[in-house]
Amino acid sequence: MRKLAERLGDGRGLRYTLVQLWYAAGRKKVPDAARVFKRVRIGVGVAIVVGTFFLMVSGAAPAGVVIPLAVLVSALAIVGIGAARPWFLRRATVRMPVSYDMFRREVVGRWTPIYGGPPPGSVDEGQVRPPAIDRPRSAVLCPDRSVLACLAANNVAQTWSMALCARIDQLPPEVPVIVLHDASPAGIAVAGKARVALGSRAVVVGLSPRAVLANASALRLREPQPQDTAFLHGEPLSAAEIEWLCEGWWSPVLTWPSR
Repeated sequence: MRKLAERLGDGRGLRYTLVQLWYAAGRKKVPDAARVFKRVRIGVGVAIVVGTFFLMVSGAAPAGVVIPLAVLVSALAIVGIGAARPWFLRRATVRMPVSYDMFRREVVGRWTPIYGGPPPGSVDEGQVRPPAIDRPRSAVLCPDRSVLACLAANNVAQTWSMALCARIDQLPPEVPVIVLHDASPAGIAVAGKARVALGSRAVVVGLSPRAVLANASALRLREPQPQDTAFLHGEPLSAAEIEWLCEGWWSPVLTWPSR
């Protein structure tokens, strides 16, 4: 936990939210859909071998019948499993290994009484409110309160005279607006609405699917296929990005490096 805290602080004493700590602690244990499928394939192979062995030992059928039958079943299983692989990978759910509520309860909740406080450098996103800025020169628009809490905790608002807003109707007039969002259908929708509502004021620098696809170490999560993804075809996205999003994949902007 201390090493994770140091990494999130980036050697500069940066503050981070408990959600960021949750992602950092669990990202290496996020299930790999391809690896899960490989285990299923191995399990089927082992089951066939074990079943063949018991049939031969029990004498339920002669070896001359059991062995050719096992070969046939194995061949059919290989063909069937191979054909099912694309279907499985398109539908597999990939989530964090532990829910955020459980992480707060079992990890942070135990850390605090032992060490007399929360993990060093961490802030509770539920307890941090973006400060009011008089005459802001710019603004950030992001629906994720943990992102806004992280920026507020690191004094971004005061340093850059920047308003931190979760909704378009909270934005100050006329100033440039930096739009932050996840690489997800919901995030792309936020960016699209901001472009329409703000015009040239919107500067979209959120996490793009293109950046995630190009980064092998990026955190990739997957939920059941979204209900409405037709709007993605009207956004500045490549065919590969749209396909990735339509398959339910997404990546949180909170997991992206601070620099």
